[in-house]
Amino acid sequence: MASIQRIESYFFERPLEREFHPAWIPGHAQTANRCFILKLITEDGLEGIGAASCFSEDQARVLKVIVQDTIGQFLAGGDPVAVDAYANLVTRVGLMLGGRPWLVETALWDLIGKAEGKPLYRLWGGTSDDLPLYASTGEVNTVEHSPVQAIAAREAGFKAIKLRAHNADYHDDVVAVEAVRAAVGRSMKILVDANQGWSLSPFGPKWDYETALAYARDVAKYDIYWLEEPLDRFDFNGLARLRANAEIRIAGGEMNQGLHEFQILLEKEALDIYQPDATLAGGVLMARKVAELAREHGLTFSPHTWTTGIGFAINMHIAASVANCPILEFPYEPASWSPQARDAMLTRPFLPENGFIRLPQGPGLGIELCPEAMAQYAKRL
Repeated sequence: MASIQRIESYFFERPLEREFHPAWIPGHAQTANRCFILKLITEDGLEGIGAASCFSEDQARVLKVIVQDTIGQFLAGGDPVAVDAYANLVTRVGLMLGGRPWLVETALWDLIGKAEGKPLYRLWGGTSDDLPLYASTGEVNTVEHSPVQAIAAREAGFKAIKLRAHNADYHDDVVAVEAVRAAVGRSMKILVDANQGWSLSPFGPKWDYETALAYARDVAKYDIYWLEEPLDRFDFNGLARLRANAEIRIAGGEMNQGLHEFQILLEKEALDIYQPDATLAGGVLMARKVAELAREHGLTFSPHTWTTGIGFAINMHIAASVANCPILEFPYEPASWSPQARDAMLTRPFLPENGFIRLPQGPGLGIELCPEAMAQYAKRL
């Protein structure tokens, strides 16, 4: 395969039609889709792309130093097929310097798939061309709004919806779940995300073990498919204890970094559903390894996808290539974080079809950057 000749970094900032208030950062109002976009360009003109969400151009410039100036010195002139070695380097740099540089591995795999002429999920042995989705809400769900949003998701074709448990009093979150179940009956699966695994804000509810257990027991009667991130991602013992005593499945792992953390979670039997995100923490090879280990333990894999259209694409390919992913996250907050806003850097957004997503058949990620959007919203760093 041709070697990497050039590396390009961009800051992408596309305004949202309406402020987005992410439940996982209480008090923060997001006004744009901001991300760092990486291009790896080979001598024969193939382009591999990756992306990482960021808060500002300054943060993107820091990531450019980590990715292009630090890791890039080893990528320039290198063979993308050596992805295992590069993935190890990226993880070491990520754990030491931060910045979430795992988008490098996404770009490498995009190049490999393009050189092979195959979509990544096919390259990795996947056979199914579509995946069932759940509508993953992003803002705080109130008792009044939750049933309305659930019905809208059902009318859009979804068979499952994920709510956010983020009220100051967790009893209000229980009532919201009760209202959704009453509104949709048994026509939808209900998932809940407490977003306790990590926090970038001093505000918002903070759950301890007793609160998480009380909530889990209170909502179990409504047939909850899983409870996600009910405790801090490093509270391995608390998660294991909760899983042993709660009556619903426990999910997590989106920001756990390094295979060693997932091995601890597996050894302690802390989770039912493993949710690494190949762009947030750990990379592609690690996410696929976590899926394999979960399968060997009889457990479920369902990657986190709430980043950008590029991040959704790589996690979707991973999900379609493994045998133990029954359902995939589809970010669904259409008034603010719509598919068009999330995927604004792409020629076409990913859209659900009757509750499923069809895998792109183009080589690599199967996506293309939109020249007009890049010209309007991207700045070369």
